[in-house]
Amino acid sequence: DTAVRCLLGLVPPALAGQVVLDVACGQGLATRALAGAGAARVVGVDSSPEMVALARGHAAPPSVDYVVDDAQTLSSLRSGEFDGAACQLALMDIPDLDATLGALSRILRPGGWFVFVIGHPCFLVPEATPTTEAGGRPALVVRGYFEERFWRSSNPQGVRRAGNHHRTLTTYLNALVRAGLTVEQVDEP
Repeated sequence: DTAVRCLLGLVPPALAGQVVLDVACGQGLATRALAGAGAARVVGVDSSPEMVALARGHAAPPSVDYVVDDAQTLSSLRSGEFDGAACQLALMDIPDLDATLGALSRILRPGGWFVFVIGHPCFLVPEATPTTEAGGRPALVVRGYFEERFWRSSNPQGVRRAGNHHRTLTTYLNALVRAGLTVEQVDEP
């Protein structure tokens, strides 16, 4: 719920008439939320046929479609086809960040927008250890923030048990610049 609220808080306020891409859509939660926020057409794309099948299993308006495609290429989508794109809690799961942002830049119309939500890399770090400060205040000991790498949580019930690519905020911001995208707003809910 927090991620959807954050995503919808960052997209343009007037989605009516816009064609939007939901990158790495998974089960289509953000895809359906974007449609519900007024987008004229929303395409959810995911590299997993199983996830796309799950997304298609949810009730969605006729303006929603799902496609199996790789976020790093978006080869089934035309250049300049979309007014905007979103990626909720998946950009850190995609191996080639530069290729993904380059593909996104290609499919966006001039003046198009891209909004993404990620787990904060300062706190979602390999080997981060929860602790308690004096007075019972929860804290997190972070080691290895600057060591970018793929990692999996050792917790079999943890959200990162499938793994993700730990990157610094600097890496994300510089990749956006290399792709020709401009940062207009950042939020840390």
